[in-house]
Amino acid sequence: MNKKHLIKPILIVAGATALASGLGGYVWKEEHRLPLLEIYIFNLTSGRSMFIRTPEDKRILIDGGSNSEIVRKISETIPFYSRRIDIVIATNSQGKNVSGLIDIIERYKVDLVFIPKFTLENLGLASSTDQIYATFLKTLTEKQIKTDELSADQMINFDNKTKLNIRFPAKPTEFLYSKSSAPELLFSISNGSNNFSFLGNATKKVQKYIATSTQSLFEVDALIFSQSVVPANISSELIERFHPKNIIYSQKISNAPAKPIKITNTSKKKKEIVDPLSYLSSESKFNIREKGTVKITSDGNKVSISYEN
Repeated sequence: MNKKHLIKPILIVAGATALASGLGGYVWKEEHRLPLLEIYIFNLTSGRSMFIRTPEDKRILIDGGSNSEIVRKISETIPFYSRRIDIVIATNSQGKNVSGLIDIIERYKVDLVFIPKFTLENLGLASSTDQIYATFLKTLTEKQIKTDELSADQMINFDNKTKLNIRFPAKPTEFLYSKSSAPELLFSISNGSNNFSFLGNATKKVQKYIATSTQSLFEVDALIFSQSVVPANISSELIERFHPKNIIYSQKISNAPAKPIKITNTSKKKKEIVDPLSYLSSESKFNIREKGTVKITSDGNKVSISYEN
């Protein structure tokens, strides 16, 4: 056999060896993963999603955005050969946050799904169920995936170190709902001495309710919003009670030139708007819309927050 005929088999063997070696290293890294809490707040083109991986490798997906983009995000976050997601949580009945979950439960083995106990539909504030949400519920039934409802004051133990405490939605007898202050699952995640609170698109009215209904005063390591954090969206009562060390939010940065300010003579003094987050440095504010997915890592004592891309 001449040299030309030998080259191809040698290259194939070398390539296979390199692939096996790389895969072996990847598997070894996964098997020796440090027992940390990891929270990913994804930057999606539409809708929102957050993925939690506990110290004991419980995997929880919260919301799924409006399309199959979430499948790619998950495949970049957990081992490519794994098809396990332990828990899926839909925080509300809006199609833009649920559509991607349909793709997830079609592709991954999901043991349990949580949905909000109260929705605009069952509260009589909407005439019909969102069609995408209806499809989501139908798919859960067809696949015989266990489903449960959540509301305020319930707690879920993800593992021995990680807990999720539901802070909203409250009972209709305790909170006056409207289309602008709609029910959605809002919660806190605890790992050791670390606490992280998800506030979604909560209005100031909802935030104030959460602040006043929270029994104890405590600091949270990060508040996670699905909206901008301009003063008009933030409850000062909530910030005073939680006093967050970091803020994660989503705000599109406009490149348009600022409009000139028109000065008019008026005798009335405008009310000064005080930013309740003015005490935070710029390094403690993370805008996923501007810089991409944010990853939180916690060992139960120390917290690290960084952009993933």
